[in-house]
Amino acid sequence: MACPRCNQVHQIPAPRPAVVDLTNRRATAAHTAAKPTVPIPQPERLRPLPKDELPRICQKPTITVRPGDLDKLDKFRQDRHYLHPSWQDAYRPERANIEGANGRLKSHGINIADPSKRLAHGRVAQTVLLALMVCSTNLQMLFSWTQTTGTTAHGGDVDAITELAGTAPAATTAHGPSPPRPPATVGTRI
Repeated sequence: MACPRCNQVHQIPAPRPAVVDLTNRRATAAHTAAKPTVPIPQPERLRPLPKDELPRICQKPTITVRPGDLDKLDKFRQDRHYLHPSWQDAYRPERANIEGANGRLKSHGINIADPSKRLAHGRVAQTVLLALMVCSTNLQMLFSWTQTTGTTAHGGDVDAITELAGTAPAATTAHGPSPPRPPATVGTRI
């Protein structure tokens, strides 16, 4: 946001004219002319206020936001400085995982961006089919992870998990896991 009071008080020189590519939406939105400007009331424009009578935000060019100052929006606050090495250490692995999952979802195999992959009419049907596509991709990622690492998602021994569950693990074929067996009925004879 551009504040004319800040420019007036701090004597910020006007930026040099720059060529802006109007086909690039990001460059157009980043230009100072595209940012909203706070209008100054007419009487104040004719007789500017002294520096000590200006609102606190106009007295200095930066503000400090402390934890708890944002109330409901405090959950969006980041404790690390953007692109600082500690920020990169914290967020780069998560970003890589997210982008990897997005790459799988948009790959040639499932391609959630292609509407011909989910031929249903209506927003609700499209949303349900998209959710099923994402779920199946997540199952594929979990299955490939278990095949690669040889462990389960619980991190424990397969035998211990099957004892707790009371069932044996499903056999794995070349085409993936076999379908689940029907539950055994007790007390019926054929």
